[in-house]
Amino acid sequence: MEKLNKFPRELTDNEKDLLFSALPENKLGYKVYRNKINNSIVLGNGRFGGGNFILGSAGTEIDIESSATPIFAISKIVYTNYEIYITIHHEIDGQIEIDIQNFELTPKINEMKELYRWTYSEWIPGQKAPYDNSPVKEIHLILNSLVLAIAPVHRKIWAYNAKDEVNYLIPVTNFYNELMLLLDEKNPEIALNPNLLFENLDNYSNEKLGQAFLLYNKLWNRIDMDYSLFDPKMVQRKKSFFDFLRK
Repeated sequence: MEKLNKFPRELTDNEKDLLFSALPENKLGYKVYRNKINNSIVLGNGRFGGGNFILGSAGTEIDIESSATPIFAISKIVYTNYEIYITIHHEIDGQIEIDIQNFELTPKINEMKELYRWTYSEWIPGQKAPYDNSPVKEIHLILNSLVLAIAPVHRKIWAYNAKDEVNYLIPVTNFYNELMLLLDEKNPEIALNPNLLFENLDNYSNEKLGQAFLLYNKLWNRIDMDYSLFDPKMVQRKKSFFDFLRK
């Protein structure tokens, strides 16, 4: 373990195996990230220490003061007595933040009995949720090409983009804020409780859920898309009290 805490250093084969569990090689966008990680070294720890690292090119400096980028991919590997959870963030300025929970187990994974591993990255439209086969509500903004997926049991949201075959994980709170604004919900007990999205999912029409995603994406720019494909009214965002505070 001592060698793993000296930087910069190469990624170990075990670390790559764990990271690649979230990046299926048969899907274009994830393969790009596999290549990026293959060509990177561990520059040092991120702001959280432990198994939180920053990957990048040799000779570059870490900027841990900058805010974290959105999560790109996650996976979970389950062993007989342990679990390892992998988080990979979107690249920024040539650097990728990763997190390996229970990092101290990394050198020992070949000695441990793996039971299974799963990731949202493998999902494609028409499938149920990974691991437990629970229901997934699909909203096809563009048939089989741009699909909003909501998994109520997992309490997760992602958007499948056929162009790069990536499932973009969507922060629930940000999405729910756009939905509440769209619905002009004034009751704070509803508007400020994102968990109600999953509990009351059948109460929201596909049209409103799809529109909320378009509004979210236009604000946060997670997926590059041509908004001219949609009715202009679908992507016209209402002003909220918080918008005025930002000025």
